Amino acid sequence: MDALNNITSANRSKDSTAGTEKMLAAVDMGTNTFHMIVVKVGPNGRFRKVDSHKEYVRLGSGTLSTSGIIAIEAEQRALNAMRRFRQLAEFRQTEMMRIVATSAVREAKNSGKFVKKVEEVAGVGVEVLSGKDEARLIYLGILQALPVYNKAVMTVDIGGGSTEFVFGYCGEVVYATSLKLGHIRLGEPILRSKDGELLVGQIEELKRQIRATFTNSDLVEKVREIGFEMAIGSSGTIDLIHQAIRKGHAVELRDGCESMPVSFQAFRGCEFTRVELNAIVKMLCRIKNKEECAKLLGFTERSIDSIASGAILLQEIFDILGIDKMTVSPYALREGVIADTLVKTCDDYRSDPNIRWSSVISFARRFNNKKRMESDMHSAQLAKELLEGLQRCKEDDQDSFSVAGLPVDENYINLMEAAIMLHNIGMFINHKGYHKHSYYLIKNNEHLHGYSPMEIEVIALLARYHRKKFPRYRHDCLSKLPQEVQKKVVALSAIIRIAVAFERRNFSAIEHVDVKNAKEKYIIVVTPSVDPLIGSSRDVSLEVWAAESESKHFEEVFQRKMSIAVAGNTATN
Repeated sequence: MDALNNITSANRSKDSTAGTEKMLAAVDMGTNTFHMIVVKVGPNGRFRKVDSHKEYVRLGSGTLSTSGIIAIEAEQRALNAMRRFRQLAEFRQTEMMRIVATSAVREAKNSGKFVKKVEEVAGVGVEVLSGKDEARLIYLGILQALPVYNKAVMTVDIGGGSTEFVFGYCGEVVYATSLKLGHIRLGEPILRSKDGELLVGQIEELKRQIRATFTNSDLVEKVREIGFEMAIGSSGTIDLIHQAIRKGHAVELRDGCESMPVSFQAFRGCEFTRVELNAIVKMLCRIKNKEECAKLLGFTERSIDSIASGAILLQEIFDILGIDKMTVSPYALREGVIADTLVKTCDDYRSDPNIRWSSVISFARRFNNKKRMESDMHSAQLAKELLEGLQRCKEDDQDSFSVAGLPVDENYINLMEAAIMLHNIGMFINHKGYHKHSYYLIKNNEHLHGYSPMEIEVIALLARYHRKKFPRYRHDCLSKLPQEVQKKVVALSAIIRIAVAFERRNFSAIEHVDVKNAKEKYIIVVTPSVDPLIGSSRDVSLEVWAAESESKHFEEVFQRKMSIAVAGNTATN
């Protein structure tokens, strides 16, 4: 059976589906777990997850580890899972379902017979990925979630039967390899607890196996040759370890880890350090009560040993490859399969290197029409010009800027632009209090990729405070942020209010703005756009009035009076 039968069919009908949304599904047949995601793909090729399902099939357990044969019991679990996946795909009316199999299937002696049975149940072909193909798709998936297109990255994906490593740069795989090291493969024959605690000898034997596998590969040599700026972890094992680290912080199980104020914990990025990993490994190896440990860290009791083996493996990877910090990607193989499918089936699809901005635009389009999008884009440009003008005044007015929390770097400018693009999406719920609805939608979405929790909070707050109440340091939602971040939110809110007011009628009446530093005030000089019907400058009195109504907040933040001058006019408002 052709594993790409649905894809081939879609290729023939690209033109007929242009401009419409479609549903796709991807299934990852892992060594321990089968995962399925269903996504909705827009006309521009951007996709968002609408459903997901996973089943613990444990394909790699039993006879596979001893005789290389997928056991009958494991096979039956797999077929039952695929029947449910097919039902979900049909319920969601997916146009295509693509199934990929990894380590357990590619190494099994009875792989061919097993794959044929799965194909009969699923109704589509199964692609048995090579280790390098699996690694390539993982990297492609990560690029859909993190802004790392222009970075030299090393990705690490620990599965049940193997660990995939990819060195990527600018969307291209520089080097990829797969090592036969997985949490199931390592955990089953070695990790047997005595009174709930792992024996030192078992741990040392596990580490010896890991290091022997590295010695027999060229990975360490490639790391020295290629190098990397950033280490990224993906998939279930590393994600669970990351969750354990976060929960460990919450219950003060740092055991030597860097401390952090409790109020800032929710805004930590999806990353962890070598020190934190070491502390969790120590806890997982020493715990004597599995039930207690499982409840504490959010695991199932039966998964403790395999997660412990995965954590020890990751600890050795950190040590051998010289990793100090790892970022965790929410996307991996399944999303890579979706992206790869879109490359093959969608003419307009491209893996955008600016994943953050493209996800903002995609999210905004769900709520706004084209005219509103263009208006918000212009507001964002005016805000950027205001900020740039203010920062040019910095040398003449150092004290005012130190109080206001300026200057800001390029990242904060990007957060400001994102907030303006999303500031009015709350109107989709209700016009009354729409700024609060915008805050809620931004704060609780799953579609803004590449942003840390802190950055999502900043975007949401800037959208929340673009109108009505001005942000105060005593407000609960602001006071939980670090002090420097609070200052920047307040300063950028003042700027956003002026920029949005300048776009009061939503048709770019004001083309450009600039800021001049007078003796005791800032003069905002606005340049009206030209009305093509009459060939002269537009009347911007309404926009000027709207901006002046927000001037008190601007003056409070920057400790200077503000006035507005229209370019070409002699009068100053």
